[in-house]
Amino acid sequence: MLLLLPSVAACEGLALALQALLGGGDTSLLLMTAAACGLVPPLLCWPLLQHLQRLERQCLALEVRASRDELTGALNRESFLQLAEREFARSRRYDADCALLLVDADRFRNINDRFGRHCGDALLREIVQASAKQLRGPDVLARFSGEALSVLLPQTDPLGALDVAERIRETVAELQLTWKGAAVGTTVSVGVASLGVGHAALDALLGDADGALHAAKEAGRNCVRAAPIQPRRSGEAYPVISK
Repeated sequence: MLLLLPSVAACEGLALALQALLGGGDTSLLLMTAAACGLVPPLLCWPLLQHLQRLERQCLALEVRASRDELTGALNRESFLQLAEREFARSRRYDADCALLLVDADRFRNINDRFGRHCGDALLREIVQASAKQLRGPDVLARFSGEALSVLLPQTDPLGALDVAERIRETVAELQLTWKGAAVGTTVSVGVASLGVGHAALDALLGDADGALHAAKEAGRNCVRAAPIQPRRSGEAYPVISK
């Protein structure tokens, strides 16, 4: 736009100058000159438009990079918490089901010590990809910290959340990474927490999922444990589901 206005003014001036030189005698030549002058503004603006498009693409790429974990390509912790806060508020407002999983690779330090950091990184990427295949479109997967993943399950009841957690556990247990001739694998422990009346904030739901994860570790790892399931509304019966 900054280039368009000066170029239009320049074209009008050129056309008037030609009209004065021709004395209005050769109308066809004047029309051809005016048409040629009309092409000048788009030609001048085209490089500017291309530059603006490149800047827009670069900005979008930066936004994606800022929200993603560089190693695994999953969402990073900050982006996950932002999305989880919104979904938590929505679920509370509309009294909807919602669940959260914390998935932690078992004895992952041993893999890094034995096979090296690069092997551990490659295996973690495989775990993320395998876990993502067990999720629906609305579900959100993130690298929460180190070798721990977090999964947000909107519109998912406690039994559904346990089913997703168990599928992730089974899938990772069958995973084998070939590294320098060796087959490398691991298992995961999963903590499950479902939204209930006692969860006044997202931190409370995360705390329950973390407690369930610790229970899974203490139970011997490679298993799923769920936090006590609370009713979604005051006065409801307290369901009992164990895993």
